[in-house]
Amino acid sequence: MNFYVNWRTALKAINHNRKRSLLTMVGIIIGIASVIAILAIGRGYEKDLTQKITNSKSDKVTVQLQFEPNNYYLYETNTKFFQNSDLLFLREVKGIQKVEYTKPEGNIYTTIDVKGKQESKQIELVTKSTSKVVTGRNLTLLDQEIENKVVTIDSELANELYDDSFSAVGQMIEINGVCFNIVGVFSEYKSDNIFNIPTNGNIQIPKKAYNHYFAEEKNTSSLTLTLDKGMDLGVVTTKAVKKLENEGTMRDLGKYEVFDTEKAKLQFSSILRNVTYFVGAVAGISLFIAGVGVMNMMYISVSERTKEIGIRRAMGATKRSIRTQFLLEGIMLTLSGGIVGYLLGMGLAYGIGSLRGVPISIDLFTIMLAVSVSSGIGLIFSVMPASAAAKKDLIDILR
Repeated sequence: MNFYVNWRTALKAINHNRKRSLLTMVGIIIGIASVIAILAIGRGYEKDLTQKITNSKSDKVTVQLQFEPNNYYLYETNTKFFQNSDLLFLREVKGIQKVEYTKPEGNIYTTIDVKGKQESKQIELVTKSTSKVVTGRNLTLLDQEIENKVVTIDSELANELYDDSFSAVGQMIEINGVCFNIVGVFSEYKSDNIFNIPTNGNIQIPKKAYNHYFAEEKNTSSLTLTLDKGMDLGVVTTKAVKKLENEGTMRDLGKYEVFDTEKAKLQFSSILRNVTYFVGAVAGISLFIAGVGVMNMMYISVSERTKEIGIRRAMGATKRSIRTQFLLEGIMLTLSGGIVGYLLGMGLAYGIGSLRGVPISIDLFTIMLAVSVSSGIGLIFSVMPASAAAKKDLIDILR
């Protein structure tokens, strides 16, 4: 019952000084909102970019094994860096469940005939496209389902092929001997992330159409190894590389290397997370300033309510009760600001995310952060004013 009385008294005190309480809450609201927005956007970038870079959506433990020739001119030949015999050797390694040529996924490089000159261009395999088109249309889910021989290209390639974007729509483009109809031209690539990492191709093709017309196409310079569950990735890949170094068909013409996509994903994710936390911590400095404002307001409140404290003490209120009242007042003030700041921060995050085309990540961590930080500020910065109120001498107050 005593706690309820203290809570009611604190609530009345805040309500009595509404304007001052609201101004004090502004600092908490801005601080919490900025931190929450940064964390939500940062987590969204982290998940979006790691998925785009690694193209990893499977829970299976996979690793890519690549061959790097000593003579780079071998890339321009039709030499198969991995023969079928190499795949048979690797299947004998304990811990390897499956060995296959790396399938085309995500972005693929190919050569396009541009006015008699062969140029390297990047193909992006999509289910549908959402790029900002200059003219024509985007690729749709229908194009994907019916394996439609259509593509969209960027304005830079359109200008190289047909001098301008509008002339390119309706024309044909030859990719590895297969002609595709150009149905749209999108703006040439501009980085859509804070790290300036390219994620778009020059040519967008429905994934099913690409797989249908280039089903036999294999990346013979790279193998994808699927490991048995519970196997040590480092041990298995070391054995695989040694096996190829001893028996591989191209062992004398280059070296075999392992690219662990899962490890790269974790490392990249860790870097992004640390950057997000650092920026969030910088923004959190405003919370310290807001906390000082809360302490200042509480000291003023204690000074103004000396008579109230004296009357409560004369009626039997203990020092602990007085201290609890002012602590509750500070916590309620900052917690209310934290809740409003959290809602404002998520609103800002969604607004910025929609403008930048980045998914926003909401998790329990951000909710707990808003509640715990705001409550902590109220508790920490109200301790000294509350203690000062509790220590006031009753005789001096009544005098």
